[in-house]
Amino acid sequence: MNYLSLLILLTIFLILFFFFKKISYLNENINYSKHKNFGKSNKSPIVLGGTFLSIIIVFFFSNDLIILKIALLLIYLLGFLSDKNILSNPNIRILLQIFILLNLALFSQLKIVNLENYYLNVMLENKLFNVFFTVFCLAILINGSNFLDGLNGLLSGYYLMVIISIIYVGNNYDNIDLIFENELKILFFSLLIFFIFNVFGKVYLGDGGSYLIATLIGYYLIKFSMNNSDVSPYYIAVLLWYPAFENLFSLTRRLLRKNKISSPDNEHLHQLIFLFIKSKEIINNKSLNSFSSLIILTINIPVFILANSMVNYSLVLMISIMLSMILYLLVYNFISKNLKINK
Repeated sequence: MNYLSLLILLTIFLILFFFFKKISYLNENINYSKHKNFGKSNKSPIVLGGTFLSIIIVFFFSNDLIILKIALLLIYLLGFLSDKNILSNPNIRILLQIFILLNLALFSQLKIVNLENYYLNVMLENKLFNVFFTVFCLAILINGSNFLDGLNGLLSGYYLMVIISIIYVGNNYDNIDLIFENELKILFFSLLIFFIFNVFGKVYLGDGGSYLIATLIGYYLIKFSMNNSDVSPYYIAVLLWYPAFENLFSLTRRLLRKNKISSPDNEHLHQLIFLFIKSKEIINNKSLNSFSSLIILTINIPVFILANSMVNYSLVLMISIMLSMILYLLVYNFISKNLKINK
C-alpha cells in the first residue's frame, strides 16, 4: 500500500461523495431508521459507506476472495434496500441475512474451530452445528453493528480500532499469519477516509455499509483465528464484544418487556450517553453527536490495549470481557436512572 494507492482511494471517495451529493439519491430521508436519525446533526448526510466500500472491495480485493466478494455485495444490497425503505420488514431482512451468511460459511469453509472448552469443542466438531453457530455469531455481530451507526464515527471508528489491533498483533508477534494483509491495509485506509467524513456527519454507513463492514470484519477475524491457533479465540471476542453485546442486551430488554424481537429499540447505550451529555449541557449541540462517539471509543481503548498485549492469555481476556460487560451495565443503569427512562 503506497501513497499512490491512498490517493486513488481518496479520489474514488470524493468523486462518489460529490456525485451523490449533487443528485441527492443516497441522502438520508424521513423514512430512515429511527435509531439512525437519533442525534443527527446534519439534516441530510449521504448514506455512502456501503457503496464506497463495495467498489473498493470489487476492484481492489484479490479475485481469490470471489466467494467473499459475492457475499459482501449481496449483504450490501440487502442493507441498501433497507436504507431506501424498499425492504422494511426486519424479519425478512434477518432471514435473508442468514441465507447469505449460511452460503458464505459453507462455500468458504468458514468455521469457528476452538473455544478452549472440551465440551464446546466437541459440539463444534459437528459440521452442522458449527455452521449454524458461525452464522449465528455473524448475524449477532451484523445487527449489533447496525445499531451503532446512529452516532457519527462510532461504528467506523470502532472497526478502525479493530483493524489497527490486528495489524499491530500481526507485526509484533512471532508466528502470527496476518492473512490477506494487502486487503486489510486497503480496508484500513478506505475506512479511515470514510471515518474523517463520518465523524463530521457528512456521510453515514447506513444499513448497507453496516452490514457489509461487520460481515467483512467478522469473516476476517474467524479466518484469522483459523490460521493462528496460538491466538486465543477470546482475543477475537474482546475485539467484537461491544457490537455483539449491544445486540444481545437489546434482545434481552425486548424479551423481558415482552416486546416483539423486531420492534424498534431506542434505548441503546450510545443513545443514552448522547442524551445524558446533552442534559448536562457541557458541549454545544453541533458537536454533541461526534463527542458522544469519541467518548465511547476512548473507553474501549484500554480494553483493546490489554487484549493486544495478552493475545495468548485466555483467562485474562475472558475477565476483560466480563469486566467490560459489567461496566456497560453499570453505566447503562446509572444513566437510565438519571434520565428517568420509562420502562
